[in-house]
Amino acid sequence: MSQFLTLDDVKNICYEYAKAHLTFDEPIPSFETRFANQLETALAAPQRSAYPTIHQQGAVLFYELIKLHPFLNGNKRIACVSLMVFLQLNDAWLKASWRELYDIAITVANSRTENREGLLRLLTDFIKNNLGM
Repeated sequence: MSQFLTLDDVKNICYEYAKAHLTFDEPIPSFETRFANQLETALAAPQRSAYPTIHQQGAVLFYELIKLHPFLNGNKRIACVSLMVFLQLNDAWLKASWRELYDIAITVANSRTENREGLLRLLTDFIKNNLGM
């Protein structure tokens, strides 16, 4: 049975790490400025029965955190960290580099909603092919 990220996990681990270490030229605004409904929807997505494997759960979490845009800024960075933490909670890790992960985040961000299922397959395969346990 998978362990899933909670709102507190995102606030205390993912958000804070991204804010402290991945700010680049664009700072991440206060957590309290988030769009709560979008964040909760993204966190609930991996728990749906449509996503039974850790690969699918990680893929949909990553995708929804980017596409639902729950934060004013930093959604891709927070999605990257959230995926890593989700996998760690489930005794796995991603062997891909931060650059590879961020590049795939850009691909998701630039994608059309109509391509959701194809991107979820791409992300699932990316995670599966880069997973360490």
